[in-house]
Amino acid sequence: MTALRPAPSARSTSPAKFRAAALAALGLVALAAFGWRIGDPAFVDEYAYISQSYYSDLFFEGDWNSPAWIDFPAYDLVPLPKYLIGAALWTAAEPRPGPAAARTWYANTHAVFGTPRTLRVARVPFVLTGALGCAAVAAIAATAFDLRVGIVAGLLLALNPLYALHAHRAMSEAPCEAFLAAALLAALAAWKRSFKDRASGLRILALLTAAGGLAALAVLAKFNGLLALMTIAVWAGIAWVVPCGPGWGWLWFALGTVLTMLAAAVGFTALNPYMTAGPDARATADAAHVESMGAWGRFRFLIDHRREMSSGQQRAFPHNALKTVVERARVVAVQGFGRFGPLGPAKSDSTIRYDWEQDRGAVVWLPLCLAGLGYALGYGRAQLRRREPPTAWAIAAWALVSLLVVTLYLPMAWDRYLLPIQAPFAVLAGRAMVSAWGAFARLLGWKPGLRPS
Repeated sequence: MTALRPAPSARSTSPAKFRAAALAALGLVALAAFGWRIGDPAFVDEYAYISQSYYSDLFFEGDWNSPAWIDFPAYDLVPLPKYLIGAALWTAAEPRPGPAAARTWYANTHAVFGTPRTLRVARVPFVLTGALGCAAVAAIAATAFDLRVGIVAGLLLALNPLYALHAHRAMSEAPCEAFLAAALLAALAAWKRSFKDRASGLRILALLTAAGGLAALAVLAKFNGLLALMTIAVWAGIAWVVPCGPGWGWLWFALGTVLTMLAAAVGFTALNPYMTAGPDARATADAAHVESMGAWGRFRFLIDHRREMSSGQQRAFPHNALKTVVERARVVAVQGFGRFGPLGPAKSDSTIRYDWEQDRGAVVWLPLCLAGLGYALGYGRAQLRRREPPTAWAIAAWALVSLLVVTLYLPMAWDRYLLPIQAPFAVLAGRAMVSAWGAFARLLGWKPGLRPS
């Protein structure tokens, strides 16, 4: 005889619905915080993207073979921010600058286009993606640990002055971070499924294909988006070498990672006509060297161009240039966890390499992040012993991959180069803070508030 169960209360809420509501509320809080600053003074590079918003017209009208796609602005700045700005200006019935505006900006980087309303409208998509990034990072933390860690991690990221700064600027950083986090969220869901005894192979493949598409959007916003693909590849390696149960989840994840890379390549190529445009004789002389290249050659040219730009920045701003790995490691440790961590100042001065007033937050934030990293490494081992997916290791791997790549690449002691390490370490620090609070509450005999999801 089946035991009778009490009917669920009309007021009861399932854990999944509660979690979704909490993450949505966090996103709205971040949206309000970032939107509050939408009228801040312009940053010079914002008008570079605004001046090139005419690329959105070319893309959405299907003019994918226009000579403009292989002209200098097409490969100097990534396309996704231009699409977002163009769509926002079109929606608000704001006029969009033409190619002449782009040439004007390169001749005079202090050129301004449109009215103050033009700038505010152009910033709207970046405020939205900034809030999306906070919600996605919170969801990653909730998936890897629990909802309490997710809320704390999302709030830490929203309060981070560096992240908040770029979450209302019409530039590359906010959409890159948002879609990178969304890609890793999809991949983490696949990772968890791959450790089940009877893993759903098709679901894993679908999630990892979606992760590849989201990673393509991140790369279309900034090449930092490649960190998503690097991290997923490391997760595949971990799944391959650790025991995943009697099922074939590890193999499904490995196969899905191949689909991730293919989806990212296809998405990047399809959404960036620079990769395939074959204009006729109208092409400008400035673009002649691009026209004869294939898709792979053009991608390599993009990478080489970014390296040349970084070298040019080092020559133009020698006081910010970083030439050795030791210099980069010091800047990452001091600035990355100091002035650009959540305890850093609202405004920073990059002309001072090391400054106690700006970087003193690292004294607290860096040990907290390291404590979270140590906890994740140990907790992942405990998860594996309990035959649970070692999601803590996935977060630790994300943080270490980001830290290693930023440290090895960092060309300048500038804020935006240190943005990729903020999200993963917000998750690790959030885990450390929740654990410390739990220990303190148990010591005092208190009961924790939010239960694990």
